Amino acid sequence: MSKIASLDNIALFFLAVLIAIGGVFSYKLMSILMPVITLILLWRQRDIKNLSLLLSPPLVFLFLLLIWGGLSVLWAEHPQTALAIFVKMSLTFTFSLVLISALMKASPDTLSKVYSLLKIAGFILIFFIILQNIADDLKIKTFVKYKDVYYMMKPSGSILGLGAFISCGLLWVYNSKILSVATFVLLVLLIYLTRCQTAFFGVLFATLVFGLSYAIPFWSTRIALFLSYTFLILSPLIYLYVFPLSTMVQLKWIIQNGSLFHRFLGWEFLSEKFLEHPLLGWGLGSTPYLPLGSDLAQGYQNVIHPHNTAIQAYVELGLVGGVLFGLFFASCFWLVEKHIKDRFSVAVCNATLVFGFIQAEVTHSLWHNHWVSWVALIAGLMIIFLKAREAQLHGEVYHSTQGRALQRG
Repeated sequence: MSKIASLDNIALFFLAVLIAIGGVFSYKLMSILMPVITLILLWRQRDIKNLSLLLSPPLVFLFLLLIWGGLSVLWAEHPQTALAIFVKMSLTFTFSLVLISALMKASPDTLSKVYSLLKIAGFILIFFIILQNIADDLKIKTFVKYKDVYYMMKPSGSILGLGAFISCGLLWVYNSKILSVATFVLLVLLIYLTRCQTAFFGVLFATLVFGLSYAIPFWSTRIALFLSYTFLILSPLIYLYVFPLSTMVQLKWIIQNGSLFHRFLGWEFLSEKFLEHPLLGWGLGSTPYLPLGSDLAQGYQNVIHPHNTAIQAYVELGLVGGVLFGLFFASCFWLVEKHIKDRFSVAVCNATLVFGFIQAEVTHSLWHNHWVSWVALIAGLMIIFLKAREAQLHGEVYHSTQGRALQRG
């Protein structure tokens, strides 16, 4: 038995190293690792026949969005690209659904194993980021390059921020409060070192949301639901009439930040393209193939992807896609409001969702398999956190009741 346990621990460590590599040196690796983790989880549970798929509102809206995207292959600007995206995202969605459903039914021992795996992976990821930063500062060439310049770890900042509140929440639940706070401070510093400004300012704003959600959990969640849904539903109109390029040009810090300026150019251009085909959109994956008379601006070519999931949903999948994506995010906050009553848990979940919202609207593509895989993994970690927190609260109630019984005795 000890030999089997030893082999199990070696396999666990090896998988954790691969996850950490996927977080720093090879992002697309997560597209493979998430299905592998799902299959390992199913193998450990040995109860596939009784596994019931969890179709919560967010997953239902994502499923409908995916189906609509599949239909859009019929009118897409580049059908081959659209079909390839649909097949890949169908597989990613299927494994994500199975992973979340399996974790909902997992035994405490299995949940503990998964938590150990992700905790080890997290600390190895931190080590890799520090190592890469040292290499960058010393101008040491590593085996990884990013667009012909020295490696930039901006995607790592998104990954760290997305998992920061959940992972530190788990450390807190398992009676490591000092380690939890110290780890969070370290993560914020590392996000700054990754040079991902979106992630750095996003995690600071999400920390503010954490505090507000802890103080007023119900109203914070309700306001986040309303604001996120309103913003997503009105996104094309916002970038055309509230934040048009003419207004953005007046803000010097926008122009000085070439990357952000390029994105505002792209968002306005894509919003205009959405209005040309508002009902059906241009089809799945059509963003790089949209007709463009000239560059977005001098020195700024058309965006490869919008860096804005709401705009991408609208321009590629029309009104139906935009509304479904808005309902997806709103339903995430609805789940928190309806099912989570502990203020600490509400704060952790809201902060994670808000950080994810910021990244989705400024950084990532709706069809990035590796990012969707990371989101599925963090959603699984959220399930583990909520179950651990629930067990902790039940334990505190039990010990409190026993203590009062002993006093009366």
